[in-house]
Amino acid sequence: MRLLEGKTVAMTGGGGGLGRCYGVVMAKAGAAVAVCDINLEAARATADTIAQAGGRAIAVQADVTKAAAFEELFDRTEAEFGPLDVLLNIAGIFPRVPLVEMSEETWDAVITLNLKSVFLGSRAAIRRMLPRKRGVVISTASGTGIRGQPKGSAYSASKAGIIGFTRAVSLELKDTGVRINCFGPGATDTPLWRVGKSEDEIQRLLAAGFVYQPDDFSNVVVFLASDLSAPLNGEFISRDLHR
Repeated sequence: MRLLEGKTVAMTGGGGGLGRCYGVVMAKAGAAVAVCDINLEAARATADTIAQAGGRAIAVQADVTKAAAFEELFDRTEAEFGPLDVLLNIAGIFPRVPLVEMSEETWDAVITLNLKSVFLGSRAAIRRMLPRKRGVVISTASGTGIRGQPKGSAYSASKAGIIGFTRAVSLELKDTGVRINCFGPGATDTPLWRVGKSEDEIQRLLAAGFVYQPDDFSNVVVFLASDLSAPLNGEFISRDLHR
């Protein structure tokens, strides 16, 4: 039996490297996937990849920094596939800027997309899940939220916020049948990770084994979305805290 057979998943940031990989793997595990991204063509590319692999998916364009966007996303998801079982928060940005050079606009953009979208999406999803007494929210955090990252103060702050948010909300969800967890997949070779790096630096880090491929963590995400992870609530699953 496939671990996500019959489950309905909505995923933000689904047009990116991690989103595309996780969407395909979750579909292969049996889920129907609503792929959400601000870039509709990127979302469609992921949905097409899922369909080509034999899965079911739709592409949805949405600005996930807006509360109304999540209501529209979930309405469409449930109309197409049935009640929402899993929300996977992936959308995010990582501008690499030293603190003394960072503008207020950059700080606000990172916190709004990386952290506020998790609040908005989780709130909207959990409101639907609680009456059904089932559902899972999973968010992409990062070990940088604990250990920090040079030129990444806004990003690290947003990811630390996700970890704290997840742990706090999990206490509210105790004994409801609804769960919330987050994960840190480690440095992963995606377009977002490559931004600001020279080709020499990229090849050096890849050769040194400091960088993972998107699929390396995908089975963990499927596990977190599945009923096998039922004992886990408020957890941060990470493999890069000591790198």
